Order: sequence, then structure tokens, then C-alpha cells
Amino acid sequence: MKRRHRMIGTMTLLLLAVGVVAAAQAEPQFAGAWVLDRSQSQLPAHEHKGAGGHAAQAQPAAVTLVVAQEGAMLKVTRTRTLGTQERSITDTYVADGTDQPHRGYRGNVVTRAAFEGDRLVVTRTHTKGERTRSQQSTWTLSPDGKVLTIDTTLHSPRGDRAIKTVYLRS
Repeated sequence: MKRRHRMIGTMTLLLLAVGVVAAAQAEPQFAGAWVLDRSQSQLPAHEHKGAGGHAAQAQPAAVTLVVAQEGAMLKVTRTRTLGTQERSITDTYVADGTDQPHRGYRGNVVTRAAFEGDRLVVTRTHTKGERTRSQQSTWTLSPDGKVLTIDTTLHSPRGDRAIKTVYLRS
């Protein structure tokens, strides 16, 4: 009888351990430092007026992401460096599928993030008066965990636009 109880206890612990490992593997791990790979990315072209008012291709900025992840909480710092100028923006996502409202630049922003299998989906809606813009970004990792791809669709009154950014783990 004791042997049977011990075997049942051992099997229960084994099944519980397998369940914990499977749950832990369900959420991809984005933590780390990432560098934008322009050659694999599909970015919008930005032009500026050069000397004499002629259109000239702008020099691209170097972009890095630093992601800190603890369970469903992700803190993402995006840094753009152009020449000697550097600008950083930090966003925090709670990837539990709930709306996270906050005051944004000249309006209200609602962010929703959730893990969907092996990807993270982030939806951000910005409302300014009667105007609403939104974007949905889907984060995926390569099987070896060395490439982060973020596919973003921007929705605005002027139409939809797709952007693909590819980052390499540094």
C-alpha cells in the first residue's frame, strides 16, 4: 500500500513538473540587447531636404532595443543614435491581455499586450480628439533565439502601412 502511494505521489510530482516546464516554454524570452539589422528590415523611406531644397536620402540612425522581461512584464528601451545625438524611449508592457490606459503625447493611449503561443502581440491605440490611430506589432523569435522580428501594421486615417523590423541579439 505504501509503495502504491509513493508511486502515485511520484507520478503526480512528475506530471506537475512537466506542466511547469511546458508553461514556462509557452512564453518566449525576449530579454536581452538587440541591434537593428537594416538589410533584413522593411522600413519606410525617410527623406529630408538637402542643400538647395532637393530631396536627399536621410542617413539612417542606429537602433538598439534592450528588453528586460520578468514573466508577463516587459520593459523595452529603444535607443536611436544618429551621429552624436542619442534618444531613448522606454515602454512597459503587461502581457496579460488587459487594456493598459495612460496619458500619451497629446492624447490618450491604450496598450494591450498578450502572449499568443510563441509570439507577443502588442496593440496600441492613440486617441487625440476625434482622431484615432492604432498599431499592432507581432514579436517573434527565430528558433535559435538570435533573431527578433517585429511585424507592425499602422492604421491611420491616411490608410494602413506595414513595417518589418529585424533585430539581431548582440
